[in-house]
Amino acid sequence: MKYPEKYFVSAIFCLIAVLLPQETRPADTRTIMQMMTQASQMLCAGDYDKTIEKCNEILRIEPRCSGAYYVRGFAYRYKEDYDRSIMDFTQTIRIDPKYAAAYYGRALSYAYKQMYAEAISDFTSAIAIDPKYTDAYFNRARVYYDTEEYDKAWGDVRKARALGLETDLMYKGFIRKLQEASGRFQ
Repeated sequence: MKYPEKYFVSAIFCLIAVLLPQETRPADTRTIMQMMTQASQMLCAGDYDKTIEKCNEILRIEPRCSGAYYVRGFAYRYKEDYDRSIMDFTQTIRIDPKYAAAYYGRALSYAYKQMYAEAISDFTSAIAIDPKYTDAYFNRARVYYDTEEYDKAWGDVRKARALGLETDLMYKGFIRKLQEASGRFQ
C-alpha cells in the first residue's frame, strides 16, 4: 500500500534557516541557504539524483546541516532506496531530535519496508512533537490497517478527520478499505 503525504516541499523553504547549525558562519549560512533552496527545487522537480548531489555538496561544507540530510532522505525514499532514506532521517533526528517531519519521513520509509513496529513508533514520535500532524495520524492509521489493528486505525482516522483531512480523496478511498476490512463504519 502506498503511504501518501501532502505536498510538503514548499515548507522546506521556510525551515531551511532553522535547520542550519548555529555555529555556521554568516557567509556560509547564505551559501548553504541558497544551496538548500536549489536542492529543494530539484526535489520538487523530481530530479532526485541532482538533489542528492546538491545535498552531498552542502554536507561537505556543513556536515551537521540537518536540512540537507532531511531533503536527501526524501530523495532517496522517492528513489525507493529506503535504507539510505532511513539513515538520512536518522541523522536528521540525531542533529535535531525535535524535528517531527524527520520522524515522519523515516516512518514512511519503514512502512514501505514493512517494518511496521518501527513505522508506528516514528509516527507516534512525530505526533508527540506535533499533536496536529494530520498526515502522521493518517499514515499511522494506514500502518495499523496493514497490521490488521483496525480499532487503532479507526482511532487515528477520527483524529485525522478532526484535524481536517476528511476532504482528501485518498482519505476517502482508505476509509472504504478500512470499512470493508473491519466490517464497520467507525
